[in-house]
Amino acid sequence: MSSMSSKPPRGPRNGRDRDHSNTRTVSSGGIQKNRGPPVRVDQDGDLVMDAAGGRGRGRGGRGHGPRHDPTISNGRGGRLGRGGLDSSAAQKAILRGMNTGNLIIRQPKGNLVAAGAFREASGRERTHARNDGMDEVGISGWKESKAASNPDGGVRALIEFLERKAIAPVSQPFRIRKSRTEGGVLVVSIKPQDTLSVLKLNHFGFAGATLGIELEKAAKDADAGTSTSIQQSETSIELKRKMTAMLNRRYSSEAKLLDLSTLGTDPEFADLGMFDTHSRQSKFFPALMKVCDSIFSSAQQKRDAVTSISLASNTLSNVASVTTLAQTFPDLKNLDLSNNKLQDLKAIEAWRWKFRHLEQLVLNGNPLETDLPKDQDDIMKWYPRLRTLNGIQVRSDEEINSAIRGLLPIPTLSPSFRDEASIGENFIKHFFPAYDTDRTALSNAYYDAQSSFSLSVNTSASRAPDAPTQINWDEYIRKSRNLLKINHASARISRSHKGTEDILGVWLSLPATRHPDLLAEPQKWCVECHSVPGLPDPAGQSSSGVGGLIIMVHGEFSEVNHATQSGDSVIRSFDRTFVLGPGAGPGGVRVISDILVLRAYGGSAAWIPDGGDPIQTQPQPQLSQPQAQVGLQPGLPNPEFGLAVPGKSDEQVQKELMAMEMSRATGMTIEYSGMCLEQSGWNLEEAARIYESAKASLPAEAFM
Repeated sequence: MSSMSSKPPRGPRNGRDRDHSNTRTVSSGGIQKNRGPPVRVDQDGDLVMDAAGGRGRGRGGRGHGPRHDPTISNGRGGRLGRGGLDSSAAQKAILRGMNTGNLIIRQPKGNLVAAGAFREASGRERTHARNDGMDEVGISGWKESKAASNPDGGVRALIEFLERKAIAPVSQPFRIRKSRTEGGVLVVSIKPQDTLSVLKLNHFGFAGATLGIELEKAAKDADAGTSTSIQQSETSIELKRKMTAMLNRRYSSEAKLLDLSTLGTDPEFADLGMFDTHSRQSKFFPALMKVCDSIFSSAQQKRDAVTSISLASNTLSNVASVTTLAQTFPDLKNLDLSNNKLQDLKAIEAWRWKFRHLEQLVLNGNPLETDLPKDQDDIMKWYPRLRTLNGIQVRSDEEINSAIRGLLPIPTLSPSFRDEASIGENFIKHFFPAYDTDRTALSNAYYDAQSSFSLSVNTSASRAPDAPTQINWDEYIRKSRNLLKINHASARISRSHKGTEDILGVWLSLPATRHPDLLAEPQKWCVECHSVPGLPDPAGQSSSGVGGLIIMVHGEFSEVNHATQSGDSVIRSFDRTFVLGPGAGPGGVRVISDILVLRAYGGSAAWIPDGGDPIQTQPQPQLSQPQAQVGLQPGLPNPEFGLAVPGKSDEQVQKELMAMEMSRATGMTIEYSGMCLEQSGWNLEEAARIYESAKASLPAEAFM
């Protein structure tokens, strides 16, 4: 045992967590191993195995090979000295060198070892840290992938794909920290040493599409930055001048037509190489649209000056590279896309629901023309004012007016507020001001141990034209119970809150809000109220349940900035559904269920009645008695419906009788029967004709 302990251990244990000095340490007893001479490592931080005691126990065996590498220089042409190098210090130096690209290890005696070979092997050979710019690489083709249907257009999925597939040098993690989109091209900023790995992914398949990857701009030295910026500025000014001149040449003031056909053959821009690569092509049109915006002083001036645009004969396989046309000229009336390479309707899907004033669309000379008869209905839905398609009239003036007003199949009517004894009205008037000012008192007043609350964020809802494109949902998304996004049962259960204490905890974690005044700004609200039978009886006295109310509220609120106490920072739209039942709260009610849905600001135009002004949402009690409809089946009228009672005119009685007659004949609910009769001008024959034409598209809730 003593002979074994006299030999120093070989391998990395000898250099692990030790202080390689000649000082002796105080022993605490037990068997002590004889510490040999200082341990040396090579320039890579690896232990030199033949250095122990000079006995020749190196990698070459006893007495074989040199004790150290003769190729390592001490900076003066000689070999390394006998001074040892701490392996942990060497590893730290190597890591620093890997990060900076310059690996320099300082020895105890001040000798410098420049590891140029390591830099070459790692692919990080650089002249100096001043060349620390980023390369810009453009990726095209991803707009045609399946991931393009994602909410962010597929950008995140593409970046994750690149990070996963690109093999970074020296096994360093590859991450894309900065990116932007320019037309159909995603431009990413990456370190120069990673560029080759990304370029190797050119022509790779991504979600059903083939990627095109090109180097957009190489990193520049800092010293050249000023002169480069000046040169780029002069080039940009000259390019803008040429674009402006081209737009003037191609504009007809008489026809209000901007002719952007055959752009690829324009000699002035072809000589500049603007169409040499797909990347340059994709940047050209967005730049052209920016120049268009700079020409006009207002949106109205632009609307008056340009009503028609031609993009004919541009070899377009889709509209990804020209999609910015919809943002620059949203009120366009006539659009020519003839003689391109549009294969099917998906090629123009990026303009779906855009150009809401488009009246004429030309698609002649495209492969999709053969399928146009079956695609015509979809195109007409996308563009409600479309009158002419490929020179053929597809809508009459009356049909256009109906499509704009949305009269088919069911018209947009004023909200239905069927309150009982002003219970719903009083609740709404009290709830939202209290939610803005004192959520604790509100929860204690209306909620009990059996009340439930859930929050859902709908990020894909339609937005108002003036709504911001970038919205932060961080304070809501972790509490969201959107069942389209949350799939795991445990997450769904944990985000459904029950009881006063649990509900209040969620409320207090949400940002402070400020809702519009219901009486002062009724146009910003849409409130509906209906009776609900068969709710659980909290007293347990009725086995068939008790009557209650369901209240649906649509509106908006602003988040209060705590620093300034202003409510103008962020405006969001919301939909909130309450189920009220008998309880100990104000007015003798309690909240059984509360579901809050948040979405981006969508405005209030959706609930403007057809042919009417913005609604004046004043809750109006319509039932003369506070008795709930406990014994009635859903869809059946109130017992007084169709009867002459005090306060009801003969005309109202007659209309109710007609609604009951149509309900018996069609099986529709009284409410939908009344809608159909109102649309027909209370003509039973006309109402029957409207019902037959719209029957297939009516929702299930339209029938009893």
